[in-house]
Amino acid sequence: MKLSKLYSNDNRFKNITFNLNGLNVVYADVLTDLKEKKNSHDLGKTKLAELIDYLLIKQIDKNHFLLKIKDEKGTSIFINYIFYLEIQLNDGRFLTIKRSIASHSKASFSISNQKNDGYTPPSIWQFEDLGNDAAKKQLAEFLKFDFFKNKPYDYRKAINYCIRMQPDYEDVYRLSKFKGGKDIDWKPFMFDLLGFDGEVLRKKYQNDTEQEKIETEIKQLKKDFSVNEADRDEIIAQISLQNNKTEEARQRIDQLNFYEEDQSLMQLGIDEIENKISKLNTFSYNLSFDINKLKGSIKNNFAFDLNKVEKVFKESKIYFADDLKKDYQDLINFNKELTKDRNRLLNKTLKNKSEELQKINTELQELNSKKEDLLSFLTDTDTFRKLKEYQKELAKLESDLIQLKERLKIIDLIINKDEAKESLKNDIESTIKQIRNFSNNTEKNEKYKRIRDLFSKYFLYVMNEDTYISWSINSNNNVDFKPPIVKTKDLLSKDTAKDEGRTYRKILCVVFDLAILVAYNIESYFRFVYHDDVLSQQDNGIKIRLLNLISDITKSNDIQYILSVIKSDLPINANDELVYFDKSNIVLELNDRNETGTLFGFEF
Repeated sequence: MKLSKLYSNDNRFKNITFNLNGLNVVYADVLTDLKEKKNSHDLGKTKLAELIDYLLIKQIDKNHFLLKIKDEKGTSIFINYIFYLEIQLNDGRFLTIKRSIASHSKASFSISNQKNDGYTPPSIWQFEDLGNDAAKKQLAEFLKFDFFKNKPYDYRKAINYCIRMQPDYEDVYRLSKFKGGKDIDWKPFMFDLLGFDGEVLRKKYQNDTEQEKIETEIKQLKKDFSVNEADRDEIIAQISLQNNKTEEARQRIDQLNFYEEDQSLMQLGIDEIENKISKLNTFSYNLSFDINKLKGSIKNNFAFDLNKVEKVFKESKIYFADDLKKDYQDLINFNKELTKDRNRLLNKTLKNKSEELQKINTELQELNSKKEDLLSFLTDTDTFRKLKEYQKELAKLESDLIQLKERLKIIDLIINKDEAKESLKNDIESTIKQIRNFSNNTEKNEKYKRIRDLFSKYFLYVMNEDTYISWSINSNNNVDFKPPIVKTKDLLSKDTAKDEGRTYRKILCVVFDLAILVAYNIESYFRFVYHDDVLSQQDNGIKIRLLNLISDITKSNDIQYILSVIKSDLPINANDELVYFDKSNIVLELNDRNETGTLFGFEF
């Protein structure tokens, strides 16, 4: 992908046609003494980089210059602007991206097999007013960069390695937009970019974060609830004991509740019991009377003394014939047998009535006891007090039981979290093993070797000094990208060489970006890089060698290089003549003669 054109609907804006091959210079001719005039950046060469970034579907907020700078009414001074960026895709087609400031969260796309003529917007837009996320997704579809296939991020992740502005020269690897963020936001991407498996590193960071989160949660749970996993069985025992106490208390209350909740039924119950008792008493009395009579009848045995009869006959001098005596004896025997049969029947009846009386007396005893209990409750003034005490006791028991169950629940939650942490630990150990394997075999990574060799080669050519890129595993078993070390000097760490150190950092960033573009030139990837003000404060020889390197790289690798520079920073030869200053390379010329010389045609 390369930049082709940038233009606007406002005729004051300086429209730009980029060279698709080789060097593109954004040139600022500063005529006024900088001590008397605002600095050269106000001409717009840095704002140009921000504008290109915006048109490549950057989401902006109120702090972006396109929205931040307002008129007297509090409205953005760019509110009526519409910008168009035409880019050449790697398949040779041309894509125009349209974004307005009034609808800065939307974008439109027009695809064509050839460039549009001049600065007239396309008449056909295949995709119009897509929201920011949809627009990024659609642009990614058009770009079809191989590197981003099956990655959790898109082309926007890498775009500022192709549009480096002043804040991005502080660190070769970590761009300004990643400052203040977390390592997971950029290190897995950089690991990918250098040819390793960034997903392993991303997963490691995710697991580390999740593990820290779980550990924090466990500590907080233990602190808040004063529990420990070792206390689980003890809590189970306490719950069992508390359950038993609670059930006993509940049963006591249920019994009292029966009496309290339905006293009218109790009174009815007493009346019913008394009726039963009265009837049973009548039955008992009748049975007792019958039993006494039966007992009396049984005692009255047949009594007839034949000897006394015979004596009476003798005293009366009446003959007592033997036949008569025999008749009396037969009668006596008959009566004895009759009495014996009668008594047998009476004893049987007595037994049945006695058993029935016993049953009635037992039932009477039970009924009287129940009646006494009910009457005792109705007359007992302490019953309600006891009920309230039982209810309070039950409430406390239930509250304690709930707390115990809650503690058990928290313990089980801690145990589950410990198990999850252990599972994460296994995953982390697996990723650490993979990272260590990468570290122990960096020489086998062809992409990484290619980038590192190009980086060292380019820096040696420009600075005539050795350096290299490398990475290591830190104490947390994560990846650290080591700042490139210049072998012959240690200027980057010397306070006395602050400006010189910044010069080195700039060149390190430049050659790193170039090494990436060249290493990825064999696949679909970015084909351009924009370096803002990179020649500033550089030694003349460094400038010339850097421009030589850029010329060689762009020609041999079909890469577009865009450079913003002010005239005083351009290199000169021994005769104080500008070198590498070809009008054909200048795609935008700015000046401070008046406000029409600025990018937007007015000062702000």
